[in-house]
Amino acid sequence: MLTDLKIRGLKPKNKDYPTADSNGLAIYTTPKGVKKWRYRYRFNRKASMISLGKYPAVSLSEARKQRDIYQKALFDGINPKAYKDNLRKTQQNKITFRQAFDKWFDIHKGEFAERTAMKQIRAFELHIFPHIGNKLVVDLKPVDMLNVFRKIDSHGKSETLKKVKGWCSRVFRDCVVLEIINNDPTRDLPSDSFKKRESKHYATVTSPSDIKDLLNTISKYEDTGTYEVHHALNLGAYLLLRPSELTGLLWEEIDFKNKIIRIGKNRMKSSRAHLVPMSIQVLAKFEEIKEHGLSEKFVFPSSINRNASINSESLRVALRRLGISKEKFTPHGFRSMGTTRLYEMGYREDVVERTLAHSERNKVKSAYNHAQYIEERTEMMQAWSDYLDNLKKPS
Repeated sequence: MLTDLKIRGLKPKNKDYPTADSNGLAIYTTPKGVKKWRYRYRFNRKASMISLGKYPAVSLSEARKQRDIYQKALFDGINPKAYKDNLRKTQQNKITFRQAFDKWFDIHKGEFAERTAMKQIRAFELHIFPHIGNKLVVDLKPVDMLNVFRKIDSHGKSETLKKVKGWCSRVFRDCVVLEIINNDPTRDLPSDSFKKRESKHYATVTSPSDIKDLLNTISKYEDTGTYEVHHALNLGAYLLLRPSELTGLLWEEIDFKNKIIRIGKNRMKSSRAHLVPMSIQVLAKFEEIKEHGLSEKFVFPSSINRNASINSESLRVALRRLGISKEKFTPHGFRSMGTTRLYEMGYREDVVERTLAHSERNKVKSAYNHAQYIEERTEMMQAWSDYLDNLKKPS
């Protein structure tokens, strides 16, 4: 079967040649190096072929999804070519952007964590659908998309703009594959049409003395705040998880026997499962919390509703109540705090980045690193816990 690495490595020859994937899907490389998807099938004993678009505009996963659609039509006794022609004729002048988005999302929703998907849908409902949701896809031009995107940009929402623009492009490329439109109207929008995106930095502390003060200040929350938020804040420094990953921890994710936390992909920003080795200190703390029996499901249940967990806002409010300003530290700051110190402690970049669950662009390398670094990460997380404990000791 094909992989993106294999496709990129295909070299031109004197004439078009196919490289098979599976179930009739193949990619054809032309003498000029253009790569085109084709789906070959037999209907009524007659061989036929359908074009699915060019790579990389149509990705490997998108080509496979289109092939699966046509295979289903074939199994239902319908000629895929006739199915495609009929789909184009019936939809070409009728489908709105909102309808195209809904169809695209229905196919691809499994690729995203639930909270990520809901956040993006909300962004579309606020910034996209009110302007172009009811417009026909065939009528949308680059200038229409530019005007919509500039409205978002004018409000300083660069991160929202980046994600919404990417999703719009995927919806349009899906329409290109179905031959509803010929081109993605967002494709040629120049990047300098929008404000330069500023890097987002979370307030944090990195010097040993500042970290010591922070940890000792957080320990005081036990006297004024709730048990759940107190322990979540304390463990935030040790686990280096994103705030939502930390506050939403489930007991089923805590593997006491193997001393590891296994967070499911539906709760991760990268939509990939994440493993977190537990130090002796962290394991003991979870055992202590478990004995309290606050919730059978959540490690840090809400004191108001035991069927829900605390949230990131709970951590932020707790820090402010302790007198820690937003300019000095945020709940997300534990991660950059840990990154800085772990690098200075001599740990390799790949090991640290994997611990933070930062995405690896190369998926093959990602899977390899996931297994390769677990022993090093286990050693590192124990050393990190020891380091924090030593900082908290009276001078």
